[in-house]
Amino acid sequence: MRVKYNEKAVSYLNENLENKLSFEDFLNEKHDFLSQKKDFYLEIGPGKGKFIIDLAARYLNLNFIVCEINKTIAGYCLKAVDESDLKNVKVCDFDFYKLAGVLKKDFFSGIFLNFSDPWPKKRHTKRRLTSDQFFKEYFKILKLNHYIYFKSDNDRFYEFSLEQAKKFKYEIVYNNLDYKDDDLFDSKTEYEEKFLQKGIKIKRFIAKKVEDTVDEINEN
Repeated sequence: MRVKYNEKAVSYLNENLENKLSFEDFLNEKHDFLSQKKDFYLEIGPGKGKFIIDLAARYLNLNFIVCEINKTIAGYCLKAVDESDLKNVKVCDFDFYKLAGVLKKDFFSGIFLNFSDPWPKKRHTKRRLTSDQFFKEYFKILKLNHYIYFKSDNDRFYEFSLEQAKKFKYEIVYNNLDYKDDDLFDSKTEYEEKFLQKGIKIKRFIAKKVEDTVDEINEN
């Protein structure tokens, strides 16, 4: 879903730095948050932040990072994080590939992909957050025997993403085509609540990284 540019949200993003991580923070590895001896979890595309804030509030012993390249959305999310007063959530507002390029191997204990844009046209396949290019980066930054958590309302995108996880040798430990929010390590997103009210079924899988190396993959 496309979001209209909001100058106030972008200004907020640029002026409020307490819960925001810059590229230099990752590059220099000097930020106190990144040096904490906790498990780190990543959400790509956080919306206005409801999911990650709800989860972080229940798991104060874990650290959460959201990555959102759209400045307006990142501004909305950052404001929500600031208002939550949580200290275990940070926002970065630059491209995921740029982030992945400087992260240590096996940095994250989990990756959340919630209601990502399905990019249904074939020519846009590489833009999908479960394309080959993204999965190669996930493989580098996700710890062995840890998980990618995926949710979608889109049947075809769900099927595509599930096959991608299998293609990259992940073990599918959970697969539900009518998910009812029955996992304690989960929370509803803003979109998810709207979909459920409309009777739209939520699809969810959890994929476990079980191999430390993957043979050459034939790209889409």
